[in-house]
Amino acid sequence: MTMASRLAVMSEGKIVQIGSPGEVYEYPNSRFSAEFIGSTNLFEGRVVEDEPDHIFVESDDLEARMYVSHGVTGPLGMPVGISVRPERVHVSREKPGSKHNWARGVVTDIAYMGSYSLYHVRLPSGK
Repeated sequence: MTMASRLAVMSEGKIVQIGSPGEVYEYPNSRFSAEFIGSTNLFEGRVVEDEPDHIFVESDDLEARMYVSHGVTGPLGMPVGISVRPERVHVSREKPGSKHNWARGVVTDIAYMGSYSLYHVRLPSGK
């Protein structure tokens, strides 16, 4: 991805997504693209609120709603997948002040990787 200004993600001989490396990484259009380009945490959910510039998603795996502001729209109850990149996750002992985009869990393992640490967290749902 470091040499290309645009790339295409293919599955079974068909193009799944085309875009810049940043677009495909930050805004995958499918579960396949999200998993193919880098590590990610995936959650299944459903649209519970649809506004002009964002939606809210509820997931059985998460206590708080997920606020999604990038190009997603759909009817209430529509099933969606949420991809959360590991570098977007912040681990804290304190509950955040926000009403959305957080999860409670137990750290089960920490791997020191030099410039960063990789945390494995078990959610109350078991995921």
